[in-house]
Amino acid sequence: MSRSDDIRRKLADIAAKRTAVEKQHSDASARQASKNAEHARYSEQVRRTSSEATRRSYLGQADRAACAALAEGKRMADLSKKRADLAKDEGVQHKALAEAVKREAADQETKAKKARQDEDRRRADERRADRRLQQARQEDRNRTEALVGWTEQRLSDRIDAAVRPPRPEQLRILYATANPHGDLRVEEEIRRAKAVVKMSTYRDQVLIEHLPAATAGDLLDGLPELRPHVVHFSGHSNESVLSFDDGSDTRGAGKTVTAKAFKSAMEAPDEPPVLVVLNSCKSAAQLRALLGKVAVAGGMSDAIGDPDALTFATRFYRSLAEGQSVQAARNTARADMEANGLPDHDLPTLEVVDGVAPALVRLVQVPG
Repeated sequence: MSRSDDIRRKLADIAAKRTAVEKQHSDASARQASKNAEHARYSEQVRRTSSEATRRSYLGQADRAACAALAEGKRMADLSKKRADLAKDEGVQHKALAEAVKREAADQETKAKKARQDEDRRRADERRADRRLQQARQEDRNRTEALVGWTEQRLSDRIDAAVRPPRPEQLRILYATANPHGDLRVEEEIRRAKAVVKMSTYRDQVLIEHLPAATAGDLLDGLPELRPHVVHFSGHSNESVLSFDDGSDTRGAGKTVTAKAFKSAMEAPDEPPVLVVLNSCKSAAQLRALLGKVAVAGGMSDAIGDPDALTFATRFYRSLAEGQSVQAARNTARADMEANGLPDHDLPTLEVVDGVAPALVRLVQVPG
């Protein structure tokens, strides 16, 4: 309850008391008038009677009436004082009410002013955030326009320096799958990837070499033997390690290979791969460290489900085999995952070395 409400409650109580006192005063005044009239009547009877006994009786009754009138007068005086005290208290409370209402109005205005200031600051923050966003977008547009503004020859020169351009030879893909726990459908993934490549327009220009139950040693053997343009890994991983098979005949924990060791393996051959794809959970955290001799790296920004990983690999390699760029292949795979209602469609991520545009990196030579 507010201060003003409390005072209003007190004023209502005073008003009720004042009404009661007014009624008591009115009743006392009526009783006094009655007793005064009674005193006058008996006094008149005293004057008129000749009997001494009757006169004394009337005198007694007149005295009693006068005493009663005086008592009522005293009661009226007390009630008048009480009424005056109530009126004084009421005046004090009215003054206090005016001050309380004024103070509460000031408090409300202060709160309203603070709310307006908070809202103004919030809107100002939103405008600043919007300006920063617009500035960032403009910077992105500027970078994009600068990139598009390069001539094809300059772009070609840049890409030639970091990426082996398509040659009149097959695109060689070293496809390593490792499933030591036996809980992933990696065999189905490679089966689908090979199937869609066989259906592609440039199927004769793509060779997939599968390393099943791949160990780290299998990978190191395959790099100089196949000289792959693309190295693909499907299995378990996190932000810092990849899980390869350990070469045993039983299911087990496998053998973890650190991101640093994996990068060393990629950079070891005279002709490192152009593209490395890690189709495994939370592998995007390893991509930036892979870049150097490897020009483009792809991975997943969080844990990815089996159906999502299968769909990604299938559509990604079908797009590459159709002569699409690495970026277009990634985007098409994302679109396929989203169209199929898969929740992890936004996880596939690309990282590239500076000066290379993934939209211009094509690994299959298209005639003309």
